[in-house]
Amino acid sequence: MNFSGEHFKALDDKGRLSIPREFREQLNETGNRLVLTKNMEGGLTLFSPADWVEFVKRLEEIPTGKQRNALNRLYLAPKTDIQVDKQGRIPLSRAQRIWLGLIDDDREVVLVGNFHRIDLFSIERYREVVSADVSLIKENEALINKVDLP
Repeated sequence: MNFSGEHFKALDDKGRLSIPREFREQLNETGNRLVLTKNMEGGLTLFSPADWVEFVKRLEEIPTGKQRNALNRLYLAPKTDIQVDKQGRIPLSRAQRIWLGLIDDDREVVLVGNFHRIDLFSIERYREVVSADVSLIKENEALINKVDLP
């Protein structure tokens, strides 16, 4: 799978998020199943079940200790198996919405294709993440020149 693009969607009244058609078309090979967990940028990340297994294998290679425990708490503990419903929606729990920074009536979510996964952010958090990304990229002139970034 190769996800790309930014999609702005609103949660419905039951806390369900519609997956963009471009992404859903690729999910047929997973049986419309996904794995959802937190990410380090204050968002959530959707993996295909196969990509999740590979991700967990990489986590298991980290030696036992504080860093592995931290990674386990961030990624493994909040892991949720998700089934995309017939209307192309996934449920987000209250805890997941709070992690995204969606409080009270805030329902807007950005779904960002990130190669083999989909990242979810609140609009406010996404602006912060992209701003930090731009600053990081600007620090690396060799990268800018190598890729010929506009």
